[in-house]
Amino acid sequence: MKKLLTLLFSLFLGNALFSQISPAAAVKAWDNMTTMVVETAKAMPAEHYSYKPTAELRDFAEQMGHTTGANYLFASVVGLHTPDPMPTSESKNKDQVIKELQASFAFIKGGMQKLTPTQLNEEIDFFGSKMPRLQAILIMTSHLQREQGKSTIYTRLKGIAPGGSAGW
Repeated sequence: MKKLLTLLFSLFLGNALFSQISPAAAVKAWDNMTTMVVETAKAMPAEHYSYKPTAELRDFAEQMGHTTGANYLFASVVGLHTPDPMPTSESKNKDQVIKELQASFAFIKGGMQKLTPTQLNEEIDFFGSKMPRLQAILIMTSHLQREQGKSTIYTRLKGIAPGGSAGW
């Protein structure tokens, strides 16, 4: 009985916490992370966009391109469809990479701005798992923060300060 009560309380508490996060809060967090990632991309000098810390890793431009692609891939989380064809490139040009990165963040933000509180709690299919949309957004932002962490290593190895940390 105690386990059942604990489970019911956890479910209630989880739903209560989810319902307290507004779409505007999710957009603000997205804006914070956008700034963090884009500022890191801008901080890295153009001559280091082809820099690879090891042969097994992406170069910096590819790392930024991965973030761009992931944003479009995760678009369904916020109620958007992944563009077809996917806007990707193999560019090593700093200005082009930043332009594409910013466009991917704006694409996701556009979807987030349309969400209602009800839609944040709506159960969606996220790569084969059923979960509330807000949980999928948290997974999406967790991925983004991991990728930002990797990008920070690239800049630090070149003696460059990354964009300032931000998040929820």
